[in-house]
Amino acid sequence: MIDNQRNKLEYFTSHISSILKKKIKDKLELKKMSNQISNFLNESSPKLDGRIFYKVLIFLGEDIDSFCIDYFNKHEGYILASLKKNGNLFHDLIYPYLNSQNQISDSSKIIAKRFNRLFSGELNELYADEIYGLSKALACKPSQLFEYFYGQGERPIIRLS
Repeated sequence: MIDNQRNKLEYFTSHISSILKKKIKDKLELKKMSNQISNFLNESSPKLDGRIFYKVLIFLGEDIDSFCIDYFNKHEGYILASLKKNGNLFHDLIYPYLNSQNQISDSSKIIAKRFNRLFSGELNELYADEIYGLSKALACKPSQLFEYFYGQGERPIIRLS
């Protein structure tokens, strides 16, 4: 079962607050940083938008990959079977392109109905845990996807694992 608590703004706010308290000992500086982060967090839905998650981590100078691995440590996403080498070079070349939406939805743990709405463009805001789940499914670093979606980063190259 996916740890839904970690995809809630309330939990993230508490987690970030504890990080700030460990990092910043000066009370005035802590209050200033906390206020700025509060402003960012006020822009999010209760489910923790990926855009806000990224914005806060960049502001704090956190390593996105390390943070995600720690923060989403109970996420059940897994690498797509098509991205695993099988030894047949032709198969390994073609098979990554044959995934269905359902396979990607299952491996990233994005609910199928929501996945379809995101894919069709009906929805355009991904949640932080969805981006992390996609990174697991596509065998890439979470930072690559956060940069792609919110930091004008390059489209990640999907490779065999």
